[in-house]
Amino acid sequence: MQVSMICCPFQTSFGSYGSSLKAALEKTIGRPVQWVASNCGCGDPIEVNRQYQAKDCDYFEMPVLGDYRSPQAWKRRVRGAARTVMFSARARRFASLSRGAEVVHFQQVLNAYGSKVVFSWLKQPSKAVRIVTVHELDADQLESKETNRTYNRADGIIVHCDEMKQQLVRLNVQPEKIHVVFHGTCIPEPVPDVRRVGIVFYGGHKLMSSKGIETLMQAMAIIQRRLAPRVSTLTIHGHYGTTTPPAAVELAAKHGVADRIVWLNQIPDEDVVRLYQRSQVCALPYTGSFAGGAAALAAACGLPVVCTLKAGLPDHLGESGIWVPENDAAQLADRIVELLSNDELRSRVADRSLRRAQGVLRWDVIAEQTLRIYRGENQSEQAA
Repeated sequence: MQVSMICCPFQTSFGSYGSSLKAALEKTIGRPVQWVASNCGCGDPIEVNRQYQAKDCDYFEMPVLGDYRSPQAWKRRVRGAARTVMFSARARRFASLSRGAEVVHFQQVLNAYGSKVVFSWLKQPSKAVRIVTVHELDADQLESKETNRTYNRADGIIVHCDEMKQQLVRLNVQPEKIHVVFHGTCIPEPVPDVRRVGIVFYGGHKLMSSKGIETLMQAMAIIQRRLAPRVSTLTIHGHYGTTTPPAAVELAAKHGVADRIVWLNQIPDEDVVRLYQRSQVCALPYTGSFAGGAAALAAACGLPVVCTLKAGLPDHLGESGIWVPENDAAQLADRIVELLSNDELRSRVADRSLRRAQGVLRWDVIAEQTLRIYRGENQSEQAA
């Protein structure tokens, strides 16, 4: 089977996902998977500085007209039409570079990998099996909901959680075409006799948006009062670049916890693994976005996760998650303190999390499920 993947090539969460899935598929099918990519137009530091995740890909550059929304309707229409023309050209280029593949797998995110490009790509004639993994929905498709019927031209749609599946069903995507396949993770070698300390938080691509960071800072203030002077530090990392957003620094100062925060920001994947293997608790109080990748890695590292029932977290953690309501700093602090103060409880939750990762979150499991979708085979939904 010759597989081509269209995916962001930069050191983003999507680039990391793409490289891991590519390696797992290659190991399973025993032949290279083509990676087709371009500049994405997100404007994040990683893209602007062309920091690549993909080591070998068929890459091209094209202009990107951003997703600016003018307050004037006629300007929005003109800009939208121009973006459609530009992204249609990009879709044709993606199709041309992946021509000859038996399966073409498009990783939908935003901008040059967003819905306008995906829908234009699906409207082109092709003999290949075409699969779309929907990582994010964009403003274009949410404003013009009828356009989402174009997904039904695909041979299969992959999402990482039931929440996204239900969103697509509401947008008139045929349910039988949608498959829930979790975000995979590596299972690192255990580090014997490691001393675990502190709390870790993953801030995604947009640290200040829907990640629950203010709730987390409020919880840290409570933890500081309850555990002082032995209060733990909170280490923050994410794909938002190497510079700490000023708004985040101000938020930590506002709640009096600035001296308890370690800002690692964007660090290499291998350093993230080491960080999770040496931390005591992972806090993910998300109110939106997606946190399945971070949760899966935490589980694989035997790291208990205190989190909300959002952002793909219930799907990935199953019964191993420690659940708290959204925007509830008091309960978040209670659950974190409970884990920090009880070695036996923390160990029990860690073991449960690791078993979850070993059973359903390993990349080889994800690759097998993905290949069954490529082949058009029926598969049951993921275990809850």
